[in-house]
Amino acid sequence: MMDLILILAIVLVILVALLAAALLIPADISLRPFKEGPLAQLCVSFRLLKGISSGRVDVSTSKREFQLRVLGVTILRKDLKKKEEDEEKKKKKKREKKKKPTDWKKLVWNADELYDAGRELVGALTKNTSITRLRGKVKVGLSDPAHTGMLVGFLYAGSGIAKAVLPESELEIEIEPSFDKERMDADIETELRLPLFKVVIPLIRFFRRVRAI
Repeated sequence: MMDLILILAIVLVILVALLAAALLIPADISLRPFKEGPLAQLCVSFRLLKGISSGRVDVSTSKREFQLRVLGVTILRKDLKKKEEDEEKKKKKKREKKKKPTDWKKLVWNADELYDAGRELVGALTKNTSITRLRGKVKVGLSDPAHTGMLVGFLYAGSGIAKAVLPESELEIEIEPSFDKERMDADIETELRLPLFKVVIPLIRFFRRVRAI
């Protein structure tokens, strides 16, 4: 009995240590939106504990999938599209059983509270998130070639401002104009670093305020 208690205590200490390390060591987050013609995709991946644990979410027109890896081994793979469809069916059945009208008066009355809660959360995330890398390729084209040239000029100016604002980040954006046809395609990869312990309290406060409304 004592041996079992000791083993459970050791396991608990290890779990607490891993949780503390995951909160203290900044998480590396990668966002990669991709669009070419009708095909659009968003890939969100993260690495915890310097890559010991990692996850990936792929959202596209054809699939929505979540994948979790630990020490390079996939331990969880979930089809989010199927899950969303199942949840939507359950919600539809609940609505058919008992349809409760939306309390718009309550939403309007608490609009300021919702806005303040969201602004506080976004401010905490923006303040504590650092961009380590921003690279990619953008292809733009408008119906008028002159307007295309003006838009490309604005985009180049914006990339120059980004380099000045983020001098410590690796920025590499290629902008390609399309004068022969109208298009808006992009393949952008953004890498972020976020200390989780700095956003835990704002997240808890946000959900508590929203839940209380």
